[in-house]
Amino acid sequence: MTVVVAFQCTDGVVIAADTMLTTYSGGIAVGHHKGKKIYTLTGNQIFAFAGDPGQANRFHHLADNKAGEILTANDPLGCGISVCQAVIQQFISTGIQNAINLQTALAFPKDNVANCCIYETNLQPRFLDSDHFYIALGSGKQYADPFLRFLIDVFCPSNIQPSLIDAIFLAVWVVEHVIQTNTGGVGGPIRVGILEDTGNGMTARELSDQEIDRQKEAITGALETLNTWRSQVAGEQGPDPDAPPMPKA
Repeated sequence: MTVVVAFQCTDGVVIAADTMLTTYSGGIAVGHHKGKKIYTLTGNQIFAFAGDPGQANRFHHLADNKAGEILTANDPLGCGISVCQAVIQQFISTGIQNAINLQTALAFPKDNVANCCIYETNLQPRFLDSDHFYIALGSGKQYADPFLRFLIDVFCPSNIQPSLIDAIFLAVWVVEHVIQTNTGGVGGPIRVGILEDTGNGMTARELSDQEIDRQKEAITGALETLNTWRSQVAGEQGPDPDAPPMPKA
């Protein structure tokens, strides 16, 4: 089981994932291992995957080795299609075009703008945008989607696209939620890659363990604030005249 969460932000891209890998034998999941699912690639790209690690490795190397060629397309869609064509052509060459078990997120800069291309069914590309700015991929999607929708409603009112710093917080919280609530196969540590403007153009990097830990501390703070609100409106710490009423049974 895998979960990948991606955000197209007002000022960059955020991609987060767990680190549990599932190996396959004849299409059957046979074991779980720890491993990377997020990489920074040539050309300031960020690559993340859910699905077959072997197929992901081939996509990874192609996007990395052909970055100079692929990213010279006229526009972001052309870049995304070039990757799709190259990967599928390679898969056809080894006879697995009808057995693709892979979903990926590929972030890359084009004309100093951050783009996030999602490859889903049969690796067909589509881009996140200001109206459709988040997604969860992988078999952990069933756990991620409801909670992701809840956080969007709370932190992105009226479906307003978040900033990079807000999306990092949301992405870490969603992956942490899936790790805590799934029935097995999604596990930490959490890894996060971002594509950001550093003043010298768009730059891809992975967050450090310390940066991710700070996001977890912020999550704890958010939960403590909710607990305080509940106690106040329930009269345990004195009523807050400005607090919204507790729902009645």
